[in-house]
Amino acid sequence: MSTTDYIPPPQILHSYPSRPPVEQSPPDQRWILEIGPGKGEFILNQAQENPQINFVAIEIRRYRFDKISKKIEKLELKNLFLIKGDARECLPRLFPEKFFEAIYVLFPDPWPKKRHAKHRLLKPRLIKQLRGFLKEGGEIFNATDAGFYSEQIIEAFEEAGGFTRKAIESPFPTYFEQKWIRAGRSIDYWKFVKEAG
Repeated sequence: MSTTDYIPPPQILHSYPSRPPVEQSPPDQRWILEIGPGKGEFILNQAQENPQINFVAIEIRRYRFDKISKKIEKLELKNLFLIKGDARECLPRLFPEKFFEAIYVLFPDPWPKKRHAKHRLLKPRLIKQLRGFLKEGGEIFNATDAGFYSEQIIEAFEEAGGFTRKAIESPFPTYFEQKWIRAGRSIDYWKFVKEAG
């Protein structure tokens, strides 16, 4: 598969309620990342159910960032940090290596048209980058309803190397999952576990 990747330009980063307190984080603090939280159901639920864990969500679209920010405020969540930006560009600016215990990329835009393929998120370059941000034994969770994209994601992980793939059940019934199920689409759920070394 092509390894040509779209490299987003540097952006001014916005965050809510603040930037993640990375430098003040104790070594045993647990951190989980979601890239592209959509309407935010998954990450909001996880933050509510697990107050001892810190969560980060990176959302590229302004209107979604604004909506999730309001939900964080309404729920008075102190352990969820929202960043508006492109994960490919902002992750290296904000976080050290081996920082997250898990990363979720649920229903990323498949960009089905060939001319838009460069925008597909999960490519070998980013996967290698994400591997560096995972702790030993860390996991990347993925779900997609686009069969062709599922195949490309598997190929991208194989090309990147350093992961063991496992089929899993749905981690949480998000808006997009329920939408695609009602439309009769088949959904693939994967867990990619970081191998040692």
